Amino acid sequence: MSKPSILFITTDEQHLDTVYSSRLPYALPGLQGLMGRSDVYENAYSASPVCLPARCTWMTGLEPHRNGCISNNFGASLPRELPNLFTCLGQSGYKTSLHGKCHFAPCPYPAVRPYLLQEYNAFKLYYQSLGIEHLDLQDDKNISLWFYDDYSSEMERKGTLKEYHRRFVKEKVRGEIPDYPYDKECHPDSWTGQKALDYLDTCRPEDPHFMWVSFSGPHYPMDAPSDYNDRIDMDHDLPRRWREGEWDDETKHNRMGYFGTGPCTEGGGNAIDGAQKNFDAAYWRRWRMKYYANIIQIDEYIDQIIRKAEGIWGDNLQIIFTADHGDMMGNHSLWGKNSAIYNDVLRVPLIVHHPGQKERKNVPERVSSKDVFPTLLRMGDAPLPENIDGKPLEQVVQEGGRDVVISSCEGRVAVIKGHMKLVYNGVGFEMHEKVKIYREMYDLERDPWEFENVYGDPGYQQDRKTLEKILLDEPNLLRTVFYTDDDRPYWFNDGHGSGYAFNGL
Repeated sequence: MSKPSILFITTDEQHLDTVYSSRLPYALPGLQGLMGRSDVYENAYSASPVCLPARCTWMTGLEPHRNGCISNNFGASLPRELPNLFTCLGQSGYKTSLHGKCHFAPCPYPAVRPYLLQEYNAFKLYYQSLGIEHLDLQDDKNISLWFYDDYSSEMERKGTLKEYHRRFVKEKVRGEIPDYPYDKECHPDSWTGQKALDYLDTCRPEDPHFMWVSFSGPHYPMDAPSDYNDRIDMDHDLPRRWREGEWDDETKHNRMGYFGTGPCTEGGGNAIDGAQKNFDAAYWRRWRMKYYANIIQIDEYIDQIIRKAEGIWGDNLQIIFTADHGDMMGNHSLWGKNSAIYNDVLRVPLIVHHPGQKERKNVPERVSSKDVFPTLLRMGDAPLPENIDGKPLEQVVQEGGRDVVISSCEGRVAVIKGHMKLVYNGVGFEMHEKVKIYREMYDLERDPWEFENVYGDPGYQQDRKTLEKILLDEPNLLRTVFYTDDDRPYWFNDGHGSGYAFNGL
């Protein structure tokens, strides 16, 4: 028998509860069917709370401060010289493809304009240079509304891009969630799913494939086609976890996003006066309905893709499903992720199906998304590069799980050891001006939803010292997150002392 084919399915910004909760307000035949015959990791953490660093960790098995990819819009793109999923599996005899979102290079956000879409071909050429043999590029919903990736170029030719762009970018109204204007088949996630199905038509059973299907939903904007709304029972909505008066505590970084006084999660961009406190209960209900609808839409394609892939490779197929990070989803009265480092954002679903597996196995040990890279390589019998941070998942479990996990990106870092969690969250107001660092600590056993900051509590000082020592002992972690090379405190760093760089092209 030839090597097993590998199907890697990912979503963007999907909360753990939307897959694992025992009381979902909708059905997920694709993912629920897969979970029934897979290893289900109950305590998987993302190596980064934002897209690009999390994805580059998948690609390399290196944490963001080790591969240099620390930000969605600042710092380094994924270095070509690093071994990655496509080069390693390609050298091991696999045909490789990616359908959907890459985001291995910082988005040039300063260049975006609401009144026009811009060229994006250089990004596609760069992605292909990373070893991707076949690429159908839909590089994030927002990217497709700002730049001509494969999806938006095709929709432009069909005449189905203009109204989508008008509603969600050009004439977007704060406090409103517009409806998607076209048939569901025109939506970015449907496009990605269909491209994957079309590619499977070209695959032969005797050829091992590494196929990454990378959906850009349920990441905002909340744009799911209305076709899926009637499949949701909002009377069984997942509970929104928040506490009256929790933002009276001035030691908490995300207080600024709640009141609209500073850096915030993406939800602040759609809030009146930029303050998420201005969203009422009706808004939260509609937002969550649209979020769920997008998840149902994606699952519809996941189900079809898995069935079709198994029709080709049968039991000679490995499958992994996960998300790059989560979403606040209204918890703490926030949605989005930017500037947030709660477990709503850090914990992710992780489902691993082995060839011929028929039963579900719940895995309680704590693992990290940096373990996905070596796991995929081990599946493909490809040699593991030296000095990577991740380990194959089975090895991590055999060792009892990870006692310590770290998640970081530009401006913030979290370290979790046992049931204690320490967060450093930085705010830089002007270039090279001093950074203010918010320090928070949570006892996840006593306070699992992270309401009470115990950083200054005398009863937790030994825990604080233990966690801070882990950060200080991790080479270059705090330097990468908060400092430039000449030790000037500054929010962003590309590893070369400047505040912004794109080195991929």
